[in-house]
Amino acid sequence: MTPRPHVFWYDQGTGLSSPLPPLSSDIRTDVVVVGGGIAGLTCAQALNEQGRRVVLLEKDYCGSGASGRSSGFITPDSEMELSSLVRSRGPERAKRLWDFVMSGVDSIRSNIEASGIDCDFQVQDSLFLANSPKGMELVRREHDARTRVGYESTLHDATTIRSILGSDECCGGVRYEGTFGINAFRYCQAMRDILRDAGVTIHEQSCVTEVADERVIANGFTVRADAVVLCVDRLLPEFGLVPSEVYRIQTFLAVSAPLTDVQISTIFPESPLMVWDSDLIYQYFRLTGNRRLLLGASSLRYTYAVRHGEVIPGILDKMKAIVRGKFPGMKIDFEYFWPGLIGVSKDLLPLAARDTTHPTISFVSGATGLAWAAALGRYMAEKLQSNRSDLDAEFDPDRHFVVGSALQRVIGKPAAFALSHGIVKLRR
Repeated sequence: MTPRPHVFWYDQGTGLSSPLPPLSSDIRTDVVVVGGGIAGLTCAQALNEQGRRVVLLEKDYCGSGASGRSSGFITPDSEMELSSLVRSRGPERAKRLWDFVMSGVDSIRSNIEASGIDCDFQVQDSLFLANSPKGMELVRREHDARTRVGYESTLHDATTIRSILGSDECCGGVRYEGTFGINAFRYCQAMRDILRDAGVTIHEQSCVTEVADERVIANGFTVRADAVVLCVDRLLPEFGLVPSEVYRIQTFLAVSAPLTDVQISTIFPESPLMVWDSDLIYQYFRLTGNRRLLLGASSLRYTYAVRHGEVIPGILDKMKAIVRGKFPGMKIDFEYFWPGLIGVSKDLLPLAARDTTHPTISFVSGATGLAWAAALGRYMAEKLQSNRSDLDAEFDPDRHFVVGSALQRVIGKPAAFALSHGIVKLRR
């Protein structure tokens, strides 16, 4: 079976709702938010709750970017484990950051439960999996870090892991609760309608071409505002902001045909889990609500490739090999396959700040995970409302990176980010 080069989430539920009208006149508001992904929607929600007049502009439709094309893992883990933060920042700062990203998990869950959002909400524990003895060292450190800062954690060795994951290929894993999977595209679409009904002015198909102090221009019209918040992830350099400190990495997602009861119980003997492994370019998978296996993977060759957005047959072959290796004898047909891009910084933590030369402009980028995006959206709203600053140093775009601007100019941006991420992860 040849899978469709199409985002699976777009075909679920009622599909894409009718787009909201594009910006067609000059307007005035308190705050203009640019970007209709989870960060922008959460920022607009928080500002609206504070009584601000908010205009949100989205160049396509809400959920059309990285959020709506994602795996839908709602977990604090993304590109950076807690143990890495403990090592680099100490337990107190690491816990503060982990509590912060957990607030993003809670924010998304609260919206789903309060509004009854139909977005394939699947409560599933997280499992960080060791594929090798060296990977098991990382898993043990993650378990130790979690217990050290006060989070619940269950460590599995090569024997006990079989009770929760039906694979003989694994050396162990660390499991924890409080996480879930969603159709993030449907979530964004629903939040768009909820915010519109709450009084947020939302214009889709409104491409912002210019950003300046107290105004943006989209579709040739001007929105004037006391503050501008850019929640555009990997596209931030296109607006002339921190061009050297934001790049993008590419991953690929595939979704299978519906699985049988036997297949599901073979993969997940106890209950479905959200799984990712300890490899440098890691693989990840979970079960959707309609009994399909969602699998994500990439390779070093394509993660940092200058050319992007193409369906790569070799990655699909790798995905099939992953399934054969972990679950021998199981035949799984993939029906959907698509690429995705996310913005990153050189140390894999987000960038979030006010622009130093244009103080009415704020931005969020490099939120490597939907929970991070939600937490950062609210953080920027609170920064505008009450000058919140407790995590500014962690998200400062001028912080020290292991690969500096001088070396980056010599080796080029893709190589600089690949090298930086390799150093960050190998330091684990």
